[in-house]
Amino acid sequence: MEGVIVAYASLIIALSIVWVAYERFSFRAVSLSIPLLASFSSLMPESIPVIIVSSITSYLAGELVYRKFLFYGMRMFFLQSIISSVTVLIMTFNSLCIEYLLISTLPGLLSYDIHTSREPELTVTFSAIFFTLQLSVTSILVNFLKV
Repeated sequence: MEGVIVAYASLIIALSIVWVAYERFSFRAVSLSIPLLASFSSLMPESIPVIIVSSITSYLAGELVYRKFLFYGMRMFFLQSIISSVTVLIMTFNSLCIEYLLISTLPGLLSYDIHTSREPELTVTFSAIFFTLQLSVTSILVNFLKV
């Protein structure tokens, strides 16, 4: 139970940091899905490969469809969310659980945020750094409280 409380606190603090950074610099440098994905991953580290693969898959498929068929806006968001959910389902089919269902669209949101960013390379870089830092700190605290 303490680990879940730490993950919630981490989520709230991380969302606040992302919000303040956006307000200060008017630049969405980190995807809004990153704080939740990092908090979730601290409790369920085996989800990290699933998150990475589904994010990359939904981004690449979305970019392909965008260039071929000129998808944009909510159509692109829905497409990337569906691709993300299907990828998560395929990757976790042998160990399906409610947790994967609940996060299945978040990699799609991440790929959509990257797609719509003014500086996609910076968004990927800052999101990866933020994810790694938040995951590390939260995992240390979660594991410290288990002892």
